[in-house]
Amino acid sequence: MPPVHRGGLHLPMRRVETFFIVIAIAFYAWFLTHYGPRQVLGYVRMAGWGLALTISLETLARVANTLGWRVTIEDYPPRLSFLELFGARIGGEAVDYVTPSAQLGGQFVMAVEVREKLRMPLGLATVVVASLAEAIGQIVFISIALVISLRMIPVAAHLYWAIVGGFALAVALAGGFFFVQMKRPFSHLWRAVARFDIARININENEIRDSAEEADAVLLDFYRRHRVRFVASCLCYAIAWSLGPLEIYILLRLLHQPATVQTALLVESLGLLIERATFLIPGKLVSQEGGKALILGMLGYPPGIGFAVGFLRRIKEMVWVLFGLMALMIHRMGAQQRGDIKGAAPAGRDSAIKMQRAQGEQSL
Repeated sequence: MPPVHRGGLHLPMRRVETFFIVIAIAFYAWFLTHYGPRQVLGYVRMAGWGLALTISLETLARVANTLGWRVTIEDYPPRLSFLELFGARIGGEAVDYVTPSAQLGGQFVMAVEVREKLRMPLGLATVVVASLAEAIGQIVFISIALVISLRMIPVAAHLYWAIVGGFALAVALAGGFFFVQMKRPFSHLWRAVARFDIARININENEIRDSAEEADAVLLDFYRRHRVRFVASCLCYAIAWSLGPLEIYILLRLLHQPATVQTALLVESLGLLIERATFLIPGKLVSQEGGKALILGMLGYPPGIGFAVGFLRRIKEMVWVLFGLMALMIHRMGAQQRGDIKGAAPAGRDSAIKMQRAQGEQSL
């Protein structure tokens, strides 16, 4: 069998990521050179404690996201609390935010975090279904937002074809993701990974293969029998996405800028289209400050306001990334402690047996 080049397939993708990261860094450098850090800090001071309001508002969105995942789990384990599911969700989102994983790394982390109470095949299948529901919920929100806002703001008319292209890309990505799920993706992934000489995989080959086949079966069964659950999950995510315009509205008001519902809807929907087009880039390096600066600049807002809105939103996101990483750390510490207790229990029983034997020998 010819040798497998592990890095060859990822090289073009890494070049694309590097290209966008360089563009983002250049944009940061240009903005700070043109306007100066003092103006950016001035915007942050202007927002003040209003940032706490946006951070709190994000809690509602994260709860709705967790509900979207919860709905996809048919036989929900009674021992798995909603708080644990919430912690796994924000932990996975933190991993997606800081790594170029195209949201695949975060989904795996979510399933791993709850595997002690939700079997791994079910966890993997449900997070994949929930991810598709999240994408469709986003498309639903964008559709409604554009219908409401685009026709009411004539200045955005010249963006028509760019908006159409971005929306078509979002729909195509969601459709492609669904198509992949119908082709037994976990079994294909297992066969691809099995080509590598990894000792741990070779030892558990039968178990991993069976888990992959079970996860594929759960996927196919879900879309065949649980369409109502899927629609409910999509609605949960649509509600979560709909909180974004409220945050945009609040940030504009904090910066003493005129704001309307239509403007907030348009800014958020176009920003999401940019994020969808650059989903492989970690940390929203292209879409956050740069996207908001482009959109709000085209809508006639003063220079720097778009960057400030994106920067303030990044502060909120970094706070939630910190929460997610803390949730992962707490889970790992708890799992390690439970493992130590389980390891100590057999040792304690062995010591007791040895002590009983020694006492018996002394009595004899």
